[in-house]
Amino acid sequence: MAHCRTKLARALALSLAVGLWANSYADHFKAFTTDSFEAIKSEFAGREFLMGLWSSDCLPCFVELEMMGSLLQLNPDLPFVLISTDSIEQREFAEEFLEDFQLSEIESWMFADSFVERLRYSIDPNWYGELPRSYFFDANHEMSAHSGIMSQELLTEWFSEPVRFE
Repeated sequence: MAHCRTKLARALALSLAVGLWANSYADHFKAFTTDSFEAIKSEFAGREFLMGLWSSDCLPCFVELEMMGSLLQLNPDLPFVLISTDSIEQREFAEEFLEDFQLSEIESWMFADSFVERLRYSIDPNWYGELPRSYFFDANHEMSAHSGIMSQELLTEWFSEPVRFE
C-alpha cells in the first residue's frame, strides 16, 4: 500500500511539474484588449516599429511568419511586435507556430475579448479583419498599413535603417 502511495505521489508531482511547465510555456502571450494598442505604442515612443497581425488559420500568414523569422535572425534588433487574432485560449497552439518560425522570443499578444470587432477597431477603424495585416509606425508614430504578405521592398521603404535580407 505504501508503495502505491509513493507512486501516486510521484505521478502527482510529475503532473504538477508538467502543468507548471506547460502554463509557463503558454503564457508567452500578453492579453490584447482595447487598451493594448496604446500600451504598445507607448512602449515604442519616439521609435519606429513594425506590428504584424496573424492567425493560426491564415495560410498566407505562415509565409509572412517564416519570412519574419528569417529576417529577424539577420536583424535581431528590428523592432517587431506580433498580434495573433486568435483567442488567447488558443495560446498553446499559437506558441507552436511561433516556435516553428523562430519567433517565440518576439513580443507577442493575442486577442483577449470575444468582441473581436472592437479589438480590430482599437487598432485601425479601417481594418475589417483581412490577414496578414501589417502596420509600420515611424518615429513620430505616423502609421502605414498593409494587407497581404509584406515584401522586402516594403520593409526597405518603411525602415529608416537598412534591413538585411541575406
